[in-house]
Amino acid sequence: MRFVFGLMGSRGDVQPALAVALELRRRGHEVTVGVAPNLVPLAARLGLTPHAVGPDSGALLASSLVREEMRSVDPRTRVRAVREVSAHGWDDFRRDLVSLAGERGSADVVVAGLLGQEVGSALAERVGAGFAALHYFPVRSNRSVKVVPGPEAVQQKAWDLGMRMRWELTREAENAQRVALGLPPARTGLQTRLRDRGAVEVQAYDPLLVPGLRQEWGIQSPFAGFLALSEADRLRLGETAANGSSADDLGDWLAAGYPPVYVGFGSMPVADPARLVADVAAATEELGLRALVSSGWNSFEVDVPEHVRLVGAVDHAAVLPRCVAAVHHGGAGTTAAVLRAGIPSVVGWYSADQPVWGRLLGDLGVGTSFRAARLDRDRLRAALGEVLMPGVRERAAEVAKLLITPEVAVARAADALGRAR
Repeated sequence: MRFVFGLMGSRGDVQPALAVALELRRRGHEVTVGVAPNLVPLAARLGLTPHAVGPDSGALLASSLVREEMRSVDPRTRVRAVREVSAHGWDDFRRDLVSLAGERGSADVVVAGLLGQEVGSALAERVGAGFAALHYFPVRSNRSVKVVPGPEAVQQKAWDLGMRMRWELTREAENAQRVALGLPPARTGLQTRLRDRGAVEVQAYDPLLVPGLRQEWGIQSPFAGFLALSEADRLRLGETAANGSSADDLGDWLAAGYPPVYVGFGSMPVADPARLVADVAAATEELGLRALVSSGWNSFEVDVPEHVRLVGAVDHAAVLPRCVAAVHHGGAGTTAAVLRAGIPSVVGWYSADQPVWGRLLGDLGVGTSFRAARLDRDRLRAALGEVLMPGVRERAAEVAKLLITPEVAVARAADALGRAR
């Protein structure tokens, strides 16, 4: 079979899907991979032959549209910004994806993530291919995952409202893409159309965190588990391995004292790196802890005290098991890595699915959460004191043993994509 992956978004949106692409290629399928331009080097280091599709996700996250307009006190400005971000770069994404998929009959399955799935689905329709989506978070209306306080009936209404709002925000842009592809405009939201079409929507997160959802949704939304690269594939990335074999001495630093608190916000924009590092340094010093701070997609050119280590991107699977807790943004990929490491979380969330992941970790008894803008020394110290209690740490270690392994998760996702239509 020939699979065409069209992957928009940040590293957290793209890397899990690349694990599935690699598995499909190992199985002998023909796999064509398109990723955001800034992530082409990442995919290339994994041994793929990636193509640039759509906009640069790093530039978007660093733009005033995301950093300022989406956080404006004026609700009209926020709505306008959300509408623009929701369909950002779709024209380029469509054109690039058309060049990868070719003409009718040249692709068997088109695969997309949550970002850009409207374009990916339309392209699959145009070329007569199957379509599959990889979802790292529940995005369809349901009764099992709480997004607001209240009983089940309130949850259902909240989810239904969210789906209607998504359709209203993207309807005009999606139909513009459909017309450009020679398709008629859609009259209902994508989730309804995917369900009616029988498209596969792989749930790429662990059902342990969302009890009841697998039974509620059935086989069209198969649960694979959190997706992750194999150890061999991770080593290809050339990031700090923290096993003593790296060119730097991070492995030695980790072994030289009590396991540190990991702090990293991935691709999320940190407005004031100096203040964040100062707050982390003060909170951990008062608790007698060390801190490992990863700059992610930010620039952290700040001085740090002796008990703090500042690094760039690290191999989460290698580093987090050697930490005592993690402070992070609550993205699905980082959440999965922290859970698998068997350590508790302090989630400083920004937007989208992150506050819900923070709430789910709290429900599971392995973390606490609050808005990232509220993170300061006192709140961080209190949160770390809470999650480092023996009962929370023991629960985190217990949960890690119950999760679907990365190998099984990737295999299940690849199996599901093979059934796409």
